[in-house]
Amino acid sequence: MIRNYLKIAWRSIWKSKQVSAINIVGLSVAIAVSLLLCLTVYREFTFDKFHVNRADIYQLCIEENYPDKPRGHANMSTPMAPALMTEIPGIKAVARAANDPASMRTEGGLPEGVGLLSVDSSFLNMFTFPAISGSTRLEQNDVVITEKTAERYFNSDNPVGKTVLLRLGQNWKSFKVAAVLKNPPDESSIRFDVLTRIENNPGYAENRDEWENFWHNTFVQLQPGTTAATIGKYTPAFMNTHFEEKVKEMQKQGAKPGRYGSVVGLGLIPMEDVHTDPRSTLSKVRTSVLYMLLFISAFLLFIASINFMNLTMARAFTRAKEVGMRKMLGAAKLQLMMQLCGEAMILFFISLVIGLGIAFTLMPSFTSFLNNKLSFALLLKPEIITGIALSFILISLLAGGYPAMVLASSKTLQVLKGKISTGRKHYLRNSLIVAQFVISCIMICCTIVAWQQMNYLGNKPLGINTHEVVSIPVGPENNGHQVLQRMRAALKQYSDIQAVSASGSNLGRGRDGSQSTSLVTFNLKEKEMMTHIQSVDYDYVKTVGLQLIAGRDLSPAFAGDSTAIVINENMARQLGEKDIIGYQFRFNADDKLPYTVVGVVKNYHFKSLHEEIAPISLFLNQANEPPSYVFVKVAPGNLNGAMQKIEAAWKSAAPGTLFNGSFLDENTNRLYNEEKRLSKIFVSGAILTILISCMGLFAIAMMAIGQRTKEIGVRKVLGASVGSITTLVSRDFLKLVLLSIVIAIPIAWLLMSQWLKGYAYSIQLNIWVFLVAGIIALLVAAFTISFQTVKAALMNPVKSLRTE
Repeated sequence: MIRNYLKIAWRSIWKSKQVSAINIVGLSVAIAVSLLLCLTVYREFTFDKFHVNRADIYQLCIEENYPDKPRGHANMSTPMAPALMTEIPGIKAVARAANDPASMRTEGGLPEGVGLLSVDSSFLNMFTFPAISGSTRLEQNDVVITEKTAERYFNSDNPVGKTVLLRLGQNWKSFKVAAVLKNPPDESSIRFDVLTRIENNPGYAENRDEWENFWHNTFVQLQPGTTAATIGKYTPAFMNTHFEEKVKEMQKQGAKPGRYGSVVGLGLIPMEDVHTDPRSTLSKVRTSVLYMLLFISAFLLFIASINFMNLTMARAFTRAKEVGMRKMLGAAKLQLMMQLCGEAMILFFISLVIGLGIAFTLMPSFTSFLNNKLSFALLLKPEIITGIALSFILISLLAGGYPAMVLASSKTLQVLKGKISTGRKHYLRNSLIVAQFVISCIMICCTIVAWQQMNYLGNKPLGINTHEVVSIPVGPENNGHQVLQRMRAALKQYSDIQAVSASGSNLGRGRDGSQSTSLVTFNLKEKEMMTHIQSVDYDYVKTVGLQLIAGRDLSPAFAGDSTAIVINENMARQLGEKDIIGYQFRFNADDKLPYTVVGVVKNYHFKSLHEEIAPISLFLNQANEPPSYVFVKVAPGNLNGAMQKIEAAWKSAAPGTLFNGSFLDENTNRLYNEEKRLSKIFVSGAILTILISCMGLFAIAMMAIGQRTKEIGVRKVLGASVGSITTLVSRDFLKLVLLSIVIAIPIAWLLMSQWLKGYAYSIQLNIWVFLVAGIIALLVAAFTISFQTVKAALMNPVKSLRTE
């Protein structure tokens, strides 16, 4: 019997080649795209799951409950770690980790840049980074390197016990290789090439007793049975003791107690969440983005499934006479259901196989586009297999079960005549149309808004010269002061090179992925203040195109500029001085000399437009703090020619170091790579959803018109025109599409309003955007329906009425 069912099912599918092909193409494409998106989301949520102790490990973060807006950060101060161990019960271990670029070489070898992580000795006991050889005790003069780093420096030799030299700050220091670790998994938030003790970091000695200097990550491992909530009860007393002045100042400003009753709290981020938690310094992707990808995946699969059901039902109802004959011959409901569900399963299985093939083919391009590392091995995960199996069974049963129940419940004579009633109000059919076009309209709205926001981000003036300034990372193996001097000497001969300067921080995100500024808090006039600080060289303001509104730039013509600073408007407002030029103040009580404000620049965006412009202070690079980036301003015009001159000068200024120069507009654009990728996914998703929805509408129109063929024939005999018949048949469908638009617009408005809240600077939502999206959906639907309705209206009425 089953063999007979399969044979008839295949014959039926083959007979309706066109409908079957549409069915398979729509579903297989949706399966492929949905699968790639789901695998991406699944991988992002599995980060850091390989650590054996992950359930007990947390990253610490500061939670500041300011009255205007809560703030937080995951940078911790150096003395906090030992204090936590002695003052808060339930903590098993604490590990600090400072991530810094560094340069390493073997004896007699050339220096190369490495990712250095300075950690406590407890780090390798807390986290699961297995050793291949050697001891992981990590003594003061030891380094531990990864397998990849060992191959890079020592080829196939065993490096354990050998000496390497690390450049820490401006000094080279020799270390013994104590162990080689397996390379950290791709799904690790903590990345490094080399581990050394945090005591070796130049920042450790100067910050060892500084509670207000936040510069590294801190992780805690809790005792078994201890929860984050338990630790949280002890944190108010801890924070009030060690940050007493900060707490008092925040209370004066109206700050209210947050969790656990403190205005300055200590939060614990579970290790499994640091990859997606925006409070973490290790966060690489926003949870909202992952949920958007998941929703797009679900929308696509849902619409494709509806389309699959529509086409399957439409084809099933065209076989009414066959079903009627089976009923006359004694076929039961279950047998009819098995027949039709079997056909649906065959179609779904074919679509699934093709969809997997498409996904496999697209995976390299898809992973390159999203800049992640997907593997088809994820398909073997139980969660993925279960999801595919449930989708297969559920959609097949719905697609085959509904028409089987309708046909089996209808009277045999009606079925033989093709007169099948699916319910006077067609609730299911209408619900499917509305659901499809609600999703399609939402996707179109989101696409238009995302495109507008990307256009806004790309064109908003940033207050800097982004088109004619080149940023070049110096690299940890070079001395920034020396490189700057050589670049100035090499480029001064060219008339199209207008200025050269340097800084300790980049603007935007460089080609090497770099972007950084430092945030400090200080007390002045019995008030806590906050500013970003950035070390720069002479002529920085002129080079990057900042607009001076008072005072002057830092200049070698003034001997006292070693303690001079240039501030932005927001910093000037925070200081609150009427005559700001010449005003002196100290960031720390330990500062030997006060800093003098010599210039004020117009506010400019030194970070992404996700954040509001904060106060910033620019001061001169010190001899022991060489700059990390060289900036070159070129004349408008031949930018490519100027870039070639800069690259040639770089080769002589920093021989052996890769030239990673890029214009600032490229740097700022990189800040929004995630949004650009997301907007492209929206566009692709919107196109796919509207196409698949139209295929579904095409199927429903075909089914509805097929049931009204004789009515249309009678109307034509009575003199109805093609236009009136087209309007009559289309009217009900277009009403449903209009209802979909009415439902979709407020949902899309709410979704995009929430998305835009992630930007400090964004477009204003306009109703016309959503109306345009609705009109697009309506026009596409009208075109799809008109194809079927005009065809039916032009049909010879004799053929329609030949059985009457």
